Amino acid sequence: MSVKEAIAVGEAEDFAGDPESAAIAELMQRYFDATYEGDVPALREIFHPENRLAGMRGDEERFSSLEQFLGRVERRPNQDAFNFQVLSVDRSGRAGVAKISYRYHGVDFVDYMSVLELDGMWRIVAKVFDGYLVPDSD
Repeated sequence: MSVKEAIAVGEAEDFAGDPESAAIAELMQRYFDATYEGDVPALREIFHPENRLAGMRGDEERFSSLEQFLGRVERRPNQDAFNFQVLSVDRSGRAGVAKISYRYHGVDFVDYMSVLELDGMWRIVAKVFDGYLVPDSD
């Protein structure tokens, strides 16, 4: 099993009772796959163009536009990303939030992804995150 296959093991099945929540979980898997692969065109479909990103990486505040985020992804694909999980999906009608976790570039992240269903398609409209550096193990 490849690293990517190990990442993707059955996340959306946990939400099979609610097709819309399952669609949000699937969107989160697509987000992770596209980020891992450096697939900027796919990320442009996943994120709403007005999306904002805000969070912490260690003690450093991070705020960026979608374009800044896409530039970082494009420069650093296929890096040590793993342990992707959809922790929860909460939605009401056409609005929701997904909580996901993963390790990326030696940092353990928890993201809260605000999503909206727009024109029949779920899109990420805001990403708020917290990340902690993983100590090197000798």
